[in-house]
Amino acid sequence: MIDAVFSVEGKSMPIDHGYRLLQEIVRVLPWLRDEENVGIIPIHGAATEHGNLLLSRRATITLRIKRTRIDDAKSLTGQRLNIGEDTLLVGPVKLRELHPYVAIHSPYVTNDHNDEISFMDEIHRELQEMGIRCRMVCGKPHVVDTGNAKVVAYSLALYDLPPDKSLLLLERGLGKNRKIGCGVFVPHKSFAPVGG
Repeated sequence: MIDAVFSVEGKSMPIDHGYRLLQEIVRVLPWLRDEENVGIIPIHGAATEHGNLLLSRRATITLRIKRTRIDDAKSLTGQRLNIGEDTLLVGPVKLRELHPYVAIHSPYVTNDHNDEISFMDEIHRELQEMGIRCRMVCGKPHVVDTGNAKVVAYSLALYDLPPDKSLLLLERGLGKNRKIGCGVFVPHKSFAPVGG
């Protein structure tokens, strides 16, 4: 897996944009709908009190894809994506390798449970199946639109990860709805990379 990081030009977009962004990307890259393990990292911006993100010139769309799909993904460059009333112009792509970090986080993680205790029990079970033991911090709940329903997502940080398990989580994620930005992990900026 590798991150294909596209620059984008646009003024704003909804905070909860994952499903609408996926629909627009699939319109351009139809193969992505059925591709396994694809993740789309949510676009970052400054949140307003009106439920929008103000985008900076450094805003990006990041697709976590198999290396064999790099050339296929490049056709996203130059496309206009309509996210509700907002339009994004997709710029050039840069490739970013995945490196293991001792701490990683995801702003949105979903599974079949809305209450925090059941949610965390499911996360523990999923980590156990992957042979991973680590420290965890569960953050605030958010409501996200999956297209079929609105579900509760929690932010989740994982600490004290050995390099091989950190890389496994970056490649596979946790929970459901990776294509709308849930359960896709990125390095925790306050920690240095570990391993190679």
